[in-house]
Amino acid sequence: MASSDPASGESVRILILEDEPLDAELEIRELRRAGLAPEWTRVETESDFADRLRTFEPELVLADFSLPGWNGLAALRRVREQGIELPFIVVTGSLDEETAADCIKAGADDYVLKERLARLPYAVRSAREAWATRVARRRAEDALRLRNAALEATANGIVITDANGTILWVNPAFGELTGYSREEAAGRNPRILKSGVQTEVFYRQMWETITAGGVWRGELLNRRKDGSLYLEEMTITPVRGAKGSIEHFVAVKQDTTARHRQEEVIRSLATRDLLTGLSSQAQLRLDVEKAAQSGESGALVMLDIDRFALLNDALGHSTGDRLLVELAGRLAERLPEGATLYRFGGDELAVLASKTTLEEAEALAEELRRRAAAVRVESEGTVFDVTVSAGLAPIDATRSGAAALALADAALQAAKTAGRDRIVTYRQEPAEQAELDELGRWAARLKDALRDGQLRLVVQKIVALPDAGSDRGEALVRMVDDSGGLIPPGSFLPAAERFGLVSALDRWVVETAVELLASGKASRLFVNLSGSSLGSAALLSEIEALVVRAGLPPGALTFEITETAAIADITGLQRWARRLKELGCSFALDDFGTGFSSFAYLQNLPVDLVKIDGSFVYDLDSNPTNRALVQAMVTVAHALGKAVIAEKVERQGVADILAELGVEFGQGWLWGKPVDPNAAPAT
Repeated sequence: MASSDPASGESVRILILEDEPLDAELEIRELRRAGLAPEWTRVETESDFADRLRTFEPELVLADFSLPGWNGLAALRRVREQGIELPFIVVTGSLDEETAADCIKAGADDYVLKERLARLPYAVRSAREAWATRVARRRAEDALRLRNAALEATANGIVITDANGTILWVNPAFGELTGYSREEAAGRNPRILKSGVQTEVFYRQMWETITAGGVWRGELLNRRKDGSLYLEEMTITPVRGAKGSIEHFVAVKQDTTARHRQEEVIRSLATRDLLTGLSSQAQLRLDVEKAAQSGESGALVMLDIDRFALLNDALGHSTGDRLLVELAGRLAERLPEGATLYRFGGDELAVLASKTTLEEAEALAEELRRRAAAVRVESEGTVFDVTVSAGLAPIDATRSGAAALALADAALQAAKTAGRDRIVTYRQEPAEQAELDELGRWAARLKDALRDGQLRLVVQKIVALPDAGSDRGEALVRMVDDSGGLIPPGSFLPAAERFGLVSALDRWVVETAVELLASGKASRLFVNLSGSSLGSAALLSEIEALVVRAGLPPGALTFEITETAAIADITGLQRWARRLKELGCSFALDDFGTGFSSFAYLQNLPVDLVKIDGSFVYDLDSNPTNRALVQAMVTVAHALGKAVIAEKVERQGVADILAELGVEFGQGWLWGKPVDPNAAPAT
């Protein structure tokens, strides 16, 4: 039997053990008079007690353990032995206080004698409060057990110290990391791990940070109990007590030795071409700069395999790769002392020869050309005879390594233009000297602009098609002239490329773009990244740290790489994409379509979007050939799961055709010229 109290008031679910219904009604009446609204049921026999506890789930039990025919104390003990969760039990009935006290010892929580029935509401409320305290304490204990289990099981080493740095507790992972057991570490100072590599200034700055209430994060070289060294990444967090003062420190430690070893391997791979085994473009740039700074005369020979793209298209990339490996092996044989062969990227190789005159370098280049001519590739009945073009430039103290690379590349382009399979040596003519001087002046201006804050970013809209909605834009760099006007990049980018300032410019562009995103002045920005920056592991690490500190949302920052740069350094692009995509950044392939060999490479490029070059887009509404080409590009991109952006859209008719062809985004003067995001809006 269960009854509900229709009166309003504080509800309470009660199980009553009484032999007389009248007694139960007296108790319920007393509870109602006190403003309680009991829902109750009565149990008369011992056998019903356990079942009713399970089915009715009372908050309280009012028990008269003086009932004839059963032993209330025994029943209570039996229920406890069965593992049934007991609610708060109030003992009633005409018991002497000694017997009631025995009931409490058996598991009851309070008692009220019949002659003091008016005390029952107070007892019930006190009982509920005590029960709530008991539940809260049990939950807190469960939570504490869970936290302790988590700390014990975590894979990172955890150390808890007092405010003076004395170790109070460590988890098992600390022992696995350091070799010190919990008993050995307790009562000692974390200085037991000092390797002597870090200076006292290092530790003083760490201590000053955490005692001031700050969180310290860093990496240090520590020593295990057995004397071996290991690299450790550690975070120390101060823990304040009730009065606000720091009472404890919690340090979380992670062994980063293996990760650093992997990074060393990756860094070595970054300076080594995986296909040919030769030193890479990044290593060549370092070595050329070092040679230029040494002041000793030398020469740089740049080599390009003639019509290599045709070979790839006709015989396939696997055959092209086989050719590169064989040619690299042939050219590396019997090089003179002080000469090193590099793979510059794609189908280009280079030889750096130290302590060499231009005449000696020309003889070496001719020997390399003859060796290349002896290589023949056959595949499925098709024969490909190899020829190479070569460009030479001197290396000396009069110019930087970047300038020497630029001159050798210019000579190589001249050899290809002149008909290929030949050698061109750069010899400085007056006109060339004047051009170099002009580039030097622009390089000096660019250095000043980077130093003095005379660069600006402007943003051109990238709109969604067909509705032209926009929360994206491309960040474009400009230089501020003496009158406050903006100089387009065509004036200073050649100097940046010739004199090795491109990475510094890229760094400034990314830093400024991240500031715009973090300040809310832009939602999503595309920034251009040069091919030379792909080889800079240091710049990649700097940009990673910049993005992490800014806490940018996923998709806020997209890096644009030209297809020429992407294909020339696919390995570098894959490295950048792998690490920055983990931070929510995206990648776009710029100038898509200008080299149709990129169609074959596109499936291997880790880009999310492709930007169709404006030369195919500008006259799309009047040039059926370009329309067919754009359609092909869109089809290929979509088949590979990549979105498409079209550049240089200046008429609505072109935008309509792009939308019809399935292009997702457009960019061009149709939707406005680039604007300064920091400028005040026009009124």
